[in-house]
Amino acid sequence: MKVSAQSLIQALVNASEKGAKIARVIRAESALLELLVQEKCGDQKNRRFLQDFKTLADVLVQEIVRHDLSGQFPGIGGSIYGEESNRFTNVLGESISVQLCEDQDATARLLCRCPEMCSVLDDNMAAATMLARVAHEQVVMDAGSKLQEVNAELDLDDLGVWIDPIDSTAQYISGLCGVPDGSGLVSCGLQCVVVLLGVFSKSSGLPLVGVCNRPFAQTTGDKWKGDLMWGIAVENSRVFSLPSEKTNNNKQKLVILMSQSEKQEVKKKFQASGTVQHASGAGYKLLCVNQGIADAYILSKNSTYMWDCCAPHAILLAQNGGVVSYKSLCDFKGDLSSCSELSLKHQITYHQGNQDGPSSQKWCNQDGIVAYCSLEALKSIIQAINND
Repeated sequence: MKVSAQSLIQALVNASEKGAKIARVIRAESALLELLVQEKCGDQKNRRFLQDFKTLADVLVQEIVRHDLSGQFPGIGGSIYGEESNRFTNVLGESISVQLCEDQDATARLLCRCPEMCSVLDDNMAAATMLARVAHEQVVMDAGSKLQEVNAELDLDDLGVWIDPIDSTAQYISGLCGVPDGSGLVSCGLQCVVVLLGVFSKSSGLPLVGVCNRPFAQTTGDKWKGDLMWGIAVENSRVFSLPSEKTNNNKQKLVILMSQSEKQEVKKKFQASGTVQHASGAGYKLLCVNQGIADAYILSKNSTYMWDCCAPHAILLAQNGGVVSYKSLCDFKGDLSSCSELSLKHQITYHQGNQDGPSSQKWCNQDGIVAYCSLEALKSIIQAINND
């Protein structure tokens, strides 16, 4: 069955904005947020962090996307994958399986008090009603004039969707407001939080469509305003929305984003040929490459996942950038004239998991990642590796 790429992008944009609204509603209620935070443990724990949290926002946003996309594109629900299960346990040890019910009242009752009498929202029906209202409301967000340039059709049976409902959860929970530098980069804070929805081909594994929505992009007093970016890379149809302020800093040196936890020897390798900066959140760092704030994001370790990368990767492909594994660049023995061939053949794919390791590592990018804005940036990165 063929579906219009335009209609799919609009549906993803709408779902991402509904998710962003949920994130803002929960963040605005500090007592509610405190109750809802659940620490991950065991196989669900990301090895990078001493504390890796899961919130009701994560679970609820993921289920909203699944519900809304399934309603518009019947059959896609079984091909929607995410970071979270729909099982939520609050700090009191009370659990429910989060889902959208037949109407707002039923969803509010589920969130407030499930059939087993678990008061997951501590009997706070006002809070449950507020969340249920946003979850069930009809959200239509303007995707921008660029959407009219999209004329591709997609095979619904070949589509899979990766969701990261609240990327940079630690920043979301801390609730701090980051301070942008001269380029617009925020090293930490709520501005690093991103809702990521990425569509990929189940046959090739390549990303096709991506939507990245920042719920806390700008603040005006005590209120937050979001922004979003989308892109499509399907055969000859490569279209992307422009952010409200596309960065153009006339950079003299390559600007590379890395994690604070990156190995020192990797940082030194690239400091010789570029400027290395740090920021929180894989999704946010990838988005910064899309926005022109940075030329590349480099991570040598296996601490990003397919749900982190799929959406921003699709937007990078739409802009003639891409995401390849760090290992593939270290192993590259050709000359720079064959760089474009490397880019074509070694894009990270999203349809197959890793065979080894714990279940939490099944969908990690086990050979690291290099996200780049252009072939010229990729060439500079390869030169930096070869000059080591």
